[in-house]
Amino acid sequence: MDFTVYENAVFHTLDSTNPTASSLVTAEGRIHFLGSVSEAREFASKAKRIDLAGAHAMPGLADSHVHTAQLALRRAEVDLAPATSASEAVALVAARAAMLDPRDSTSWIFGGRWNHRTWNNTELPDLRELDAVTGGRPTALHHSDLHTYWLNSAALEYLGIDSATPDPSGGTIMRDASGAATGILLEAAGFWAGRMLENVTRADLATYLPATLRALTAQGITTLHDIDGMDAWDAFSDLHQRGELPLRVNKVMPVSALESLIEQGIRTGQGDAWLRRGGVKIFSDGSLSSGTCLMHAPYGHTHSEGLAVTGAVELNSLVSLANRNGLSAAVHAIGDRAVSNALDAFEHAAAQSGDKPAAANRIEHVQHIARRDLGRLAASGALACMQPASCTSDIELVDDLLADHDVLSYAWASIVDAGGTVSFSSDAPVEDTNPFHSLFAGITRQRPNGFPAGGWQPEEILTREQALHAAATSHTIATDESHLKGTLEPGKLADFIVLDRDPTTCVPLELRSTQVNMTVIDGDIRWSD
Repeated sequence: MDFTVYENAVFHTLDSTNPTASSLVTAEGRIHFLGSVSEAREFASKAKRIDLAGAHAMPGLADSHVHTAQLALRRAEVDLAPATSASEAVALVAARAAMLDPRDSTSWIFGGRWNHRTWNNTELPDLRELDAVTGGRPTALHHSDLHTYWLNSAALEYLGIDSATPDPSGGTIMRDASGAATGILLEAAGFWAGRMLENVTRADLATYLPATLRALTAQGITTLHDIDGMDAWDAFSDLHQRGELPLRVNKVMPVSALESLIEQGIRTGQGDAWLRRGGVKIFSDGSLSSGTCLMHAPYGHTHSEGLAVTGAVELNSLVSLANRNGLSAAVHAIGDRAVSNALDAFEHAAAQSGDKPAAANRIEHVQHIARRDLGRLAASGALACMQPASCTSDIELVDDLLADHDVLSYAWASIVDAGGTVSFSSDAPVEDTNPFHSLFAGITRQRPNGFPAGGWQPEEILTREQALHAAATSHTIATDESHLKGTLEPGKLADFIVLDRDPTTCVPLELRSTQVNMTVIDGDIRWSD
């Protein structure tokens, strides 16, 4: 057996029985020994030795909710985030259109990250503005919250949407006074459009995905839980078959594929240590920024309770069907009522079958939760997959829309104190993928400029140890891999990162600025500076 000794470091193992070591020995992708330098050299006397020169190291980090395909495709999209108005967004699209061959009116223009709530005029745009500058090329622009599409007439025609097209359940095709589609698709209508466009973007995905994955490994991410469509599964599979997958992937699959997955006998956990099947994603509601997250009481300027993208009865049925067939459920739930509905569905599924899925069910986001549901979440065993960076992005939005609600928002500490499990993620491209930005937000509930002093709703701040486990360890319950990764222990996968500072003691703002010097996956150096 060919051993490699990584030595002269402080390995923060996140294993309470053996918190630190100065050397780690790997072979055949696994950790075989942790201890002092002299002990490691005695254990593997003829091993290759890599001197880490006193650096700090810890288990590889996970992003447990990332839209990898959309993140990759951003490299080919028009970035509309800088726009402060619809006209500025249209001007950016026009500039892209001017770069294209005028004889080719069939090439698509894709773009994203526009946010009408930050514009001077917060009204939703429409297709007329796009039609005027796109030269008949189909154009599809996704909102920054990934819940809305802005399309031109050519894109609507491609999708077969006209004045007679009915709204899908849980979604809306916006229309003008005459009933004609305006080009705005909300929630389930937008998700359907995204699936229909997968074949258009498939070639671009194959082109840009490898570089995107390498960039994630450079940030210290050794495992990602992808939340996009089946085109992403195909792209990951192609890379894996060629031996070119640089990190480990757990693929959460869309509920639209549920019947096909069951027919094929696919189960959560199938695959290997590099690429495995996750659960199925089901949307319970929408987003706070779009006014479509589902709350127990009316909120915001429209005084609506939000939107049930999947109704409670159907949600119960889908979760039970998935769990009964060995597939865990990943329920998107942002509003407190949506979280309640997800917990109802988990309890219903357990009562129906008497069995739990192979890996834990999960709730994506859990941005707002009723106090009475904290114990139910813990009892369900479900993973709360949450995004710390969104917390600090949303301070004003939550304060504005939910000021009079008796609800817990981004309640990491309350969930953990009640016995639940929180896993950190980015929801990229909604937020930046840098996991140290999430860690900073998790232990401060502040923006980098120190706002607000003392942290927003500081009672929900996590301890450093809790935050590190949320970033590196907790995600494993959703894949039933706690015996394989998440801590540094003999027998587990040799996935760790080497840092330029001590993540357990450095001041919070320094934690946010942490640089990764080396990423080791399967015992091999996959990235180094």
